[in-house]
Amino acid sequence: MATQENLSGIAELRVAGAYYGGWKSLRVTRSIEQLAGTFELEIAECWPGSLQRRPIRPGQPCQLLLDGDVVITGYVDTVMVDFDATRHTLRVSGRDKTADLVDCSAVYKSGQWHKVKIDQLARDLLKPYDIAVIIDDGVDIGSALDSFSIQEGESVFECLERAARLKALLLTSNPEGDLVITRAGTRRLDFGLVEGDNIKAARGEFSWKERFSSYTVKGQGRLGAEGDQAHSSPSAKVADDIITRPRPLIVLAEAHSKNATLKDRAEWERNVRRGRSARGSVTVQGWVDPAGNIWQPNTIVPVTSSMLLLDAAEMLIVGCTYTLDDQGGTLTELAISQPEAFQLLEGVTQSRLFGKLKTKEQRDRKEKVEDWSDQ
Repeated sequence: MATQENLSGIAELRVAGAYYGGWKSLRVTRSIEQLAGTFELEIAECWPGSLQRRPIRPGQPCQLLLDGDVVITGYVDTVMVDFDATRHTLRVSGRDKTADLVDCSAVYKSGQWHKVKIDQLARDLLKPYDIAVIIDDGVDIGSALDSFSIQEGESVFECLERAARLKALLLTSNPEGDLVITRAGTRRLDFGLVEGDNIKAARGEFSWKERFSSYTVKGQGRLGAEGDQAHSSPSAKVADDIITRPRPLIVLAEAHSKNATLKDRAEWERNVRRGRSARGSVTVQGWVDPAGNIWQPNTIVPVTSSMLLLDAAEMLIVGCTYTLDDQGGTLTELAISQPEAFQLLEGVTQSRLFGKLKTKEQRDRKEKVEDWSDQ
């Protein structure tokens, strides 16, 4: 673990047992909104003391360490050489091990399951890959899916994501390149991000473009004997009361579901769209937080920023982008969102975001635009 005292901004790429440092620039991203973590590095082609001009090759297993902590375990995707009479530059990019799940087609026996839980579904599909399946601490993955099938041509990730949506789960990866089945994080950091203190830069964007007044999710049942779909095709409907004009959206569920699961899917659709409609990012110096740990996605941090209209608001760190360059040195850009946007089951119906503001305190909060969903 790095500490604030020994923070030195050292990035190392471990390939074939050797460590390569001295990178001129880098960009590393991990997020709960993308499965595979990514990295891009740049350096002069020859390392000091190295007689081999280009020891890194595409397809090689690798680990990327920032200040001694592993942040990516995966493979080199691309190696690019750029040179002229005065300079030789090497650019290396790659992703963690779950990138194969994004790129490769889903293949498993007959491609059909009955009464299968999502973790077993994932283990079946991941058998050809050196990737473990991890259920995050405290996460209930729910009951088994009655029936599930691979859709022709879809990737492993697309297949698993369909199943995850039915159970209101998120799929992401960890620094070891494992597939992690999780939900929005509840671990709260013991410090905050404050404008004028540790916030170096920030930005926010607010939009109604992809939001709707109501979300109806319909199951894929068959017609009854008299053509009545009321019983054979269940549905669930939820509203976004902030949207003041009629904007209905109908979504077909990915598989046969019970009413409860359809409601979960409808809430997921609403919450994700709400979260994406009001997003922000905060840039801090260095790659480690005040406790000396590498900044991690899926954690809660209080944010105070008058420009972002946030007053000690509990925000979810959706993603972390670690950078290094000649201008800013080492920086971390934290993508932030309301936790409600990713809390797919628990506490959603009790949130003040879903009801009318009845109390004076709630009206005052609305006037101060403390609630991002009201933008």
